[in-house]
Amino acid sequence: MHWGYLRTTHRFFVTTFQFALITTLLVLASFDASAATLAVPAGGNLQSALNAAQPGDTIVLDAGAVYAGDFVLPNKSGSSYITIQSSRVGELPDGVRVGPAQSALFARLQSGSSAGQVIKTAAGAHHYRFIGVEISTATTALAYDLVRFGEATQTATEVPHDIVIDRSWIHGWDTQDVQRGVSLNGSEITISNSYINEIHGQGYDTQALCGWNGPGPFHIINNYLEA
Repeated sequence: MHWGYLRTTHRFFVTTFQFALITTLLVLASFDASAATLAVPAGGNLQSALNAAQPGDTIVLDAGAVYAGDFVLPNKSGSSYITIQSSRVGELPDGVRVGPAQSALFARLQSGSSAGQVIKTAAGAHHYRFIGVEISTATTALAYDLVRFGEATQTATEVPHDIVIDRSWIHGWDTQDVQRGVSLNGSEITISNSYINEIHGQGYDTQALCGWNGPGPFHIINNYLEA
């Protein structure tokens, strides 16, 4: 009786473990199958891809191509990153700072509106990651923020969170007034391995990075910052 009970318990444990393992694998397979790669060719509509993308998706942009903004990151449910990356991101090693000399490897995001932002966030937007992009304006008109994460009037629950810019080049032009490269009004914002330059103006302070209404933390890692 005693050994029979042990054997029965053992079989039950193995069966339960196998069921749990199979269930986990099925969940992981379902997650992998649901993650999509969205290719946006030169001349394509990046904003439409941002609107359509689901957590876990990757948006691939053609290196060297120009994508005209302004772009808004929507607020979506889920906690997996939507990644926006250059088609040549494999030539940008992880953990290594990039610079203007690698411009041919970047997809170019540009704002054409006067004093507009190339990228900004809807209230509460979260889990976006940019890798291998060049962010600038199409004209030399005054720009206040090239990238605006969050707004000065938003509450701690409204600001964006979990957003990453990695291995990217953010810049103004030598004849252009730009007040900020990136405004950091959010939480869990990471700027890493990137190059921010030509941020300058006359009669006011300028900042490569600046945050004043976000709870943070901010992860500023291995960047070149010029303002």
